This record gives sequence, C-alpha cells and structure tokens, in this order.
Amino acid sequence: MEGSVYSSLGLKLNRTFRDKPGGEQLTLKDYLDQKFVISNQSELKKVFIKDLKSVLLKDNLFSLIQSFFDLETDLNLALEKLDLDSEVLNFDEFYRNLSPVIMRSLLENSHQAHNSQAILHSLREALRIALEEELVLIEEPEL
Repeated sequence: MEGSVYSSLGLKLNRTFRDKPGGEQLTLKDYLDQKFVISNQSELKKVFIKDLKSVLLKDNLFSLIQSFFDLETDLNLALEKLDLDSEVLNFDEFYRNLSPVIMRSLLENSHQAHNSQAILHSLREALRIALEEELVLIEEPEL
C-alpha cells in the first residue's frame, strides 16, 4: 500500500507547471482537467498568455470568437479553483477597448455594406487588435 502512495505522489509532482514534458503546450483546459498543477498567479499568467496567443492564430471570425469565450470561461474557472485575485487576469480592459475598435471598423467599411466578407474580415481584425492590446497589457512586467 505504501508503494502506491509514493507512486501517486511521484506522478503528481511530475505534472506541475514547471516539470511539464518537453515542448508540450499545456492549456488552462488541461489544468482544469487536472493534467498538471498551477502553483501561483505567475504560472497561471504564463499559461493564460500561451492560450491567448493560440486564440489569436484563429483565421475564422467565428472560431476566434468561440475560442475567446472558451478561454474566458477557462480563466474564470481556474481563478476560482486557485482562489486568486482576478485584477490582472481578466477581460475588463479588453471589453472597454473592443467597442471603439469595432465601431471604427464598421464605420470604415460602411461604404461596403453589400460586401459581407469585407465586413466579417474587418470585424475579425478589430477583435484581433483588441486581443493583441490585451496581450500587451498582460505581458507588461508588474512594478
């Protein structure tokens, strides 16, 4: 019986954020599925930044939006599970920045109202810009 306790402990220790297998991209979803352990807000921030960068790689507007909402849900669940402060890791600033970017994008494409592809592309770019601004804010070192 003691052997199984130590075996389980060894497995748990090998699945921490710091001890992840070489090159494996761990996500917040992996953390929530208990595939590894996050110990502090700094580790959570690193995983979140990787996830946000992967959301930015989505080419399709609707896939981008769905991935964003999935990430937002995963972040909220991880913050709740870790009982951490969500002052730094939240999308409040993103939502404040998104509205004017989308309005500007729609205004610039108002002359192409009949071209839905141009409008969808414009909305995707507006969303991408707002997400990139969010990424820059999150990546800034804390003073």
